[in-house]
Amino acid sequence: MSTGPQLTDSDRGYLSAESKRRFTLIAGVMGAVFFLAQTVLPMALMFLIMVPSMVTHEFTMIDVDQAALWRDELWFTQRTTRVNWRDPERSVPAVALARVRLADLSSAGPAVPLAGERDSTASLLPVGDRLWIIGPNDVGYFKDGSYTRLEGPGRPARSSQAFVYGDSPAVISLGSVPALNTLRVEAGRAAWTTRELVLGLRPEGGALHALQAVEASGRLYLFAELCTETPDLCSLSYRELDREAWLPVVDELCSCASWTAVALESRPAVVLSEQKEQRTQLALVTLGTNGPRRDPIEIGKPGRMALDRWREFSSGNRLVLVSQGMPGSLRLVEWADGRVVRSVRNRGTFPFPFGGNMMLFMVIPQLLPIVLSLLLALLLTAQMRRHRVQEYAFEGQRRTFASLWQRALAQLVDVIPFLAGFVVPGFWWWRMFSDPERLLESAPFEGGAWFPLLFFGISIAAFGWALLVLVVFSYLEGRFGKTPGKWLLRIRVLGTDLRPCGFRRAFLRNLLTFVDGFLSFLVGALLVALTESWQRLGDLAARTIVVTDASGEGHLPVSQS
Repeated sequence: MSTGPQLTDSDRGYLSAESKRRFTLIAGVMGAVFFLAQTVLPMALMFLIMVPSMVTHEFTMIDVDQAALWRDELWFTQRTTRVNWRDPERSVPAVALARVRLADLSSAGPAVPLAGERDSTASLLPVGDRLWIIGPNDVGYFKDGSYTRLEGPGRPARSSQAFVYGDSPAVISLGSVPALNTLRVEAGRAAWTTRELVLGLRPEGGALHALQAVEASGRLYLFAELCTETPDLCSLSYRELDREAWLPVVDELCSCASWTAVALESRPAVVLSEQKEQRTQLALVTLGTNGPRRDPIEIGKPGRMALDRWREFSSGNRLVLVSQGMPGSLRLVEWADGRVVRSVRNRGTFPFPFGGNMMLFMVIPQLLPIVLSLLLALLLTAQMRRHRVQEYAFEGQRRTFASLWQRALAQLVDVIPFLAGFVVPGFWWWRMFSDPERLLESAPFEGGAWFPLLFFGISIAAFGWALLVLVVFSYLEGRFGKTPGKWLLRIRVLGTDLRPCGFRRAFLRNLLTFVDGFLSFLVGALLVALTESWQRLGDLAARTIVVTDASGEGHLPVSQS
């Protein structure tokens, strides 16, 4: 008499036809539900993690281009916006006056709100005991810890960068008639005194492209950039305000270059910033009795993808250069006597919603599908015990199938040595892509060809390690039927003839793991649950099964009817 379940050909692998119907329905529904969960939940989790941080986070942007050095501190305007998701039109930014210490670029105190000001591009200009804030619509000054906004117009249209002239703020407007505009205060109002300015530029030099002014040793010097019809042909000249002759500073200058006039050691000078071969190259042109002298400014290894746009200031005989890389990051360099005398960087000066933890936010949700697959394996295992035949029979031998839960845990253990080779390149990739500023601005792309060679070299080494693990595991499975994970879970791989499958079949089986592993092994789990001999695609192709390795179980006779 048979002690096992009586099976028909159509019900093979199941306890009964009803069990097959029920289990097929349950497995199908679970597969669909978990497929949708693996597709939707990671995106939903990222949304739940990142959006609240964005909603509660204040977006702060600073304007270094219009900054100023005052009392050993760097002052600038900042625009802070808290997004109103219910009514985006009411997300009005607040403009404030902020400062950091030159010593370490740390915050030097709370920001001072600029009441009524909505333009964060206002120019800052220190004059005596006042820090002037000169915007296109408003003019005010900061003194003794408070901000005073003046009535009256802002800076004139088409005006140059603000400068000091005779102990007063001033700009040069380039309307139909160029004019020197000096700011004064009359009864709490901002008033501009206008003086017509005859530039006397030579027409053959080209059209006026930009104009700046700087006061040095009590004299005002004008700097003019002239460009011809050919955009890349520009020149830079200067003259004293009370003289007519323009003297050359740079004969050939790209129109894409930027420059700033400064007073260095009581002499006028110009700092040039040019993009050449995807690099930012700086130079200092000092003006003296012997004509202009040009010296390169070497501030370290420049990045191939230059984000380092510098703002230049003079401090006695030193040149101070400040750059904002990625939002929230500041770098300061002091240059004197032809070399860098100090360099400091602060990457956390101001909050930025996506900092170094951005990679963590992106990786954590991707672990969710693995957890879902383990849960699916556990649920299917419970249903398979109720509806599936648990044993495999061949020529008088019977072996118990390894449960889907055991196989899932074994696979999880075997992934550890497989991924071990990716630890070093993974850490390198993590550091590189977690710091976008460093990636784009400096180290990784420095040196030209070696970076792609290093990148692909490390990647090839990692995949070479993965291939080695695949070969070793295939040998162990082919000869002994076990990998480290299967040894811990006490299961093994055998051929469908209940003999060791050999290296070739084991290698084919493991190679197809990459197909079975699609959607975090959702495909493999459903194949094991639904096929007659609990086989995933790799098992079907290699003619293998996975069974338990309990003591005394290997040669039980098959019950005969």
